[in-house]
Amino acid sequence: MISLKEFAEKLKNEKSVAIISHVRPDGDTIGSSVGLCFALRSVGVSADLFCEDKVPEKYRFLAGTELYSDGDIKESYSAVIAVDVAEITRTGKYGLCFMQRKNTYNLDHHVSNTRFAKCNYISGTAAAAEIVFGLIKEFGVPVTADMANALATGVITDTGNFRHKNVTLDTLKVATELFSYGADFNKIIYNTFNLQSRERAELFGKTMARIRYFHGGKTAMGIVRLSDLAETGAKQEDTEGFIDFIMGIRGVEIGVCVMETEKDKYKVSFRSHGADVNAVAGTFGGGGHTLAAGCKLSGDIEEVVDRLTFAVSRAIEE
Repeated sequence: MISLKEFAEKLKNEKSVAIISHVRPDGDTIGSSVGLCFALRSVGVSADLFCEDKVPEKYRFLAGTELYSDGDIKESYSAVIAVDVAEITRTGKYGLCFMQRKNTYNLDHHVSNTRFAKCNYISGTAAAAEIVFGLIKEFGVPVTADMANALATGVITDTGNFRHKNVTLDTLKVATELFSYGADFNKIIYNTFNLQSRERAELFGKTMARIRYFHGGKTAMGIVRLSDLAETGAKQEDTEGFIDFIMGIRGVEIGVCVMETEKDKYKVSFRSHGADVNAVAGTFGGGGHTLAAGCKLSGDIEEVVDRLTFAVSRAIEE
């Protein structure tokens, strides 16, 4: 496997790089990509940011998010890199473009990563932002406050504000260093965890009021229908963080959040205190981490619920 130092050297020698974040971007793919973009530019590499979906409003306080484009990736880029992307379909419309390029990179921290690029660096850190921070050190460039804020956002959001079991001593060391470089933790946490619209608050209340429990209360499931979004005026991106509340319910071992994205089509998020939900998601063609994963399903909602509860029951039994 290629070392981080070798990966960094290869990137430094590129002339221009298109950086792709995954669809429905979260704090880690955004923070990691923005931090990498700033770092590459600081070593003389032309770098631009691409994502099929717009940056959620909660992350727009970060310098660099205004650089994102949903336009075409021109042939003139010497390389294309996917950041925090476990498998190629997560790049959305950019997947075909990526696979047609001869010079591609894949930087990620998901255990389910399919290593779809020519050059892959996969590490099981809590956040992809930790890997990018290591890259910046290998580049040998100063870490600016804007870089630190972007990377800290990745670390803070993918660890659930340091609440998840994926937090390691190295994660805390990275966070401490980023703080020393000017990362504003108070501002990041307020914008990503506390600040919310009235529409989101109404959707949250509606969803949590009808949580469904299975397996003697060991599994809890929240369901967000398109009609809920229409009634409250909330957006799909507003459901980020709902799963964390579910996981805080006493006795719950596995939390599931089902969001209808189109009629009878659902995006499913899993969280666990111990069971392998990556394996659960894998039965439906999804993946992620051992304690946090996701997948997509189609069909009648009650049929989807039945399929999910059956798959989760096997994980609990194991």
